[in-house]
Amino acid sequence: MKSVDLVVIGAGPAGLMCAWKAASLSRSRVLVLEKNSKPGKKLLVAGSGRCNLTNSAPLETFFRSYGDSGRFVRPCLQNFPPSDLREFFESRGLPLEKLNGGKMFPRSGKSSDVLRVLLSACSAENAEIALSERVVSIVRAPGGFIVSTDKAEYGASCVAITTGGSSWPVTGSTGDGFALAAALGHSIVPPRPALAPVFPARYDCASCAGYALEGVHASLWKNGRKAGERRGDALFTHDGLSGPLILDFSRDFAPGDEIRLDLGSLSAHDRPQGESGPRCMDSLLADLCARFPKRTFANAVSSGLALSEALVKVVFSRAGADPSRTGAVLSKAERKAIASVLAEFSFTIERIGDFSVAMATAGGVDVSEANPKTMESRIVPGLHFAGEVLDVDGDTGGFNLQFAFSSGVLAAESAARILASATS
Repeated sequence: MKSVDLVVIGAGPAGLMCAWKAASLSRSRVLVLEKNSKPGKKLLVAGSGRCNLTNSAPLETFFRSYGDSGRFVRPCLQNFPPSDLREFFESRGLPLEKLNGGKMFPRSGKSSDVLRVLLSACSAENAEIALSERVVSIVRAPGGFIVSTDKAEYGASCVAITTGGSSWPVTGSTGDGFALAAALGHSIVPPRPALAPVFPARYDCASCAGYALEGVHASLWKNGRKAGERRGDALFTHDGLSGPLILDFSRDFAPGDEIRLDLGSLSAHDRPQGESGPRCMDSLLADLCARFPKRTFANAVSSGLALSEALVKVVFSRAGADPSRTGAVLSKAERKAIASVLAEFSFTIERIGDFSVAMATAGGVDVSEANPKTMESRIVPGLHFAGEVLDVDGDTGGFNLQFAFSSGVLAAESAARILASATS
């Protein structure tokens, strides 16, 4: 049985960063075990192959971008913030650039360059990577752990589980780490898709496919009660809703929930600050009737509220209104019906995209059982976690990869301290 100081399970962004940092700090024997035949398989397809590494937003924005896990991620992001991540890559010859929404990408536009830098950093510190070795068990043993794969057994003083979640299983991300952690006594919050599109029941907007609503306000309703609200960009597809707003909000969705889009919220049309809803929308429509009495009202709504003609047709259909009528002859009842649909353009969720299309995983190792200042297990000394295996999922825009890198560094620093104290 081969003995090493630290076994890292999973050669994704969290695992490779953890391996590099641990080896650089302690000159310890670090072994990364990867079940795929190549490392970083999921990283290579991140950001459509361009790899949105992080975001230029201030740290306070980061803390608000992980749902209920904001407090847990704070120490690791403060310890290894986005500025440190940028320095890591740029000092190794990979400049980054900021694109829309503060998203940071390698200037080359290639995820393969990100992986190349990570592998080169690991190699420079003599961190070993064993490919095509699937870990089947981790057992506590005197002085550490015995890690068994489908090929060999390894003794290790410390272990870091960095296997990722369950999203994009075609890349090998199949939730293996959840079973390994559970076998060691950890609680697993049931994994579910995150950053996923949604598919409404009786979807009537296929004609709007490809049309984006920029800066639209959305509210989530559960059993008739408002359960949350967000503002962002939404996208109509041929069979559902997507775009950053929907993807970020999807962690809170469940079948049967209702999404309401305020189609007046993205308009440049004047309205009193903070006012919304059908009554405010009706006031806007009354103004449009007065301003454009000879236009078809559908045309007036399309231009006045900056909405596509295809979407306006759906609005009029839902309202039971005739789109060919002019503002001069439109009845008050018709106008109010149109206002109600525009202010609360609603969809009932039939299903959320599954792991095959989700960009991230919600759920995982319960963060209450991991120390946020070290990423070490509160249950099993010497066991660490990093990345998506934990119950942490961030918004779109580079927040998930930043957490993977930052938590990998923090886990490595903790393992290095444990190893140093054992030899002193």
